[in-house]
Amino acid sequence: MPKQIFLQSELLADVELIEIDEHANAAALRIECLKRVSKDDVEIEDLLFYLEDDDSDDPVRDLDQVPHGLRVHLHRLKAIDVTVRYAGRDIHRTFRPSSTVKRVKQWAAHEFAISASDAAELMLQVTGTDVRPDLDTHIGALVKSPERAIAFDLVPAPRVNG
Repeated sequence: MPKQIFLQSELLADVELIEIDEHANAAALRIECLKRVSKDDVEIEDLLFYLEDDDSDDPVRDLDQVPHGLRVHLHRLKAIDVTVRYAGRDIHRTFRPSSTVKRVKQWAAHEFAISASDAAELMLQVTGTDVRPDLDTHIGALVKSPERAIAFDLVPAPRVNG
């Protein structure tokens, strides 16, 4: 039975579902992922592989066997500078492109000393837009090289009445 892998990238408009052989190794995973991006957009050798929310330099290479449901990211950058604004303050940190919006929000809530219950009522919005990415979106999917930074505002989540 094939394994399902979820791929995000600065070069893709949405999450790509990849099915690979159940015995596939890291090399086979790389080949399948690279097939999904246009070769006109970027030099393939410039693309770096990351596991979701993993800070290792090349965690995909270290996989003996590819697990089902793995979430990976392809990006030209090793790091993205993130700014989060809330209550008149800015905080800054560098994240891997495979870091999720959820991870950034958790970090921001901690840095701003926001309680868990209050943080549940907030969400990240890309500064200067009305874009509020899903929590499982990789920040690298929002930042296209040569850009190296993204800014978010921590804003109230919409409330459903009724």
